Amino acid sequence: MTSVKAVTETPSSTDHAVPGLGARPVWRSAFPSTRAFDSDRAAWHAVAVCLGWSAMIVAAHQTRTGPAGHRVALAVHLVSLAVGFGTVLAVDACGLAVLAGRRTIAEMLRFSARADVLIWAGFTGLGVSGVFLDPKFGDAATLLNLYAVLILGLNGVYARTVRDRLPALAGDAGVPDLPRPLLLRALGSGLLSQAAWWTSIVIGTFAS
Repeated sequence: MTSVKAVTETPSSTDHAVPGLGARPVWRSAFPSTRAFDSDRAAWHAVAVCLGWSAMIVAAHQTRTGPAGHRVALAVHLVSLAVGFGTVLAVDACGLAVLAGRRTIAEMLRFSARADVLIWAGFTGLGVSGVFLDPKFGDAATLLNLYAVLILGLNGVYARTVRDRLPALAGDAGVPDLPRPLLLRALGSGLLSQAAWWTSIVIGTFAS
């Protein structure tokens, strides 16, 4: 009797399977299991986000900005918002195109990797400029905004850990080829990102 190992190692058993007969590609069956924050680098990035967030709060408590400085900080804040959130919307639009079957996962990965720098630059600009906007820490809306920003940063780190699992997929892979847990994590991260961004934007617009 032929062993299971011999069958799975035979190229003709999967590599040349006829499409539509239910054969599962080797690269998909060998896809690694997923877990949140699966690397030391991701953990250090999360720590850096928390430390940076805390440092900005401390700095904001110690900073008093005059009218001219406030206008400059507000301009930087708005530009950072346009860069960061605008890029997030572009990445999410690319993700929707993947869900619709109009783009491959490989295309989304390349676009997301290039957009990463702009997203983090915008996020950092928002935090630094916010120090000089004299936030009202006694206001519940301001506190909610601060925690929304923290969630944005940590979710950005988590989204990168999810993305780092995807290059194991074939270049023409689509959504049906993704393991369901990984797909749910990617969708959950995207929804959380949108919720946190819009929370911060609404509070910044109507409660400032």
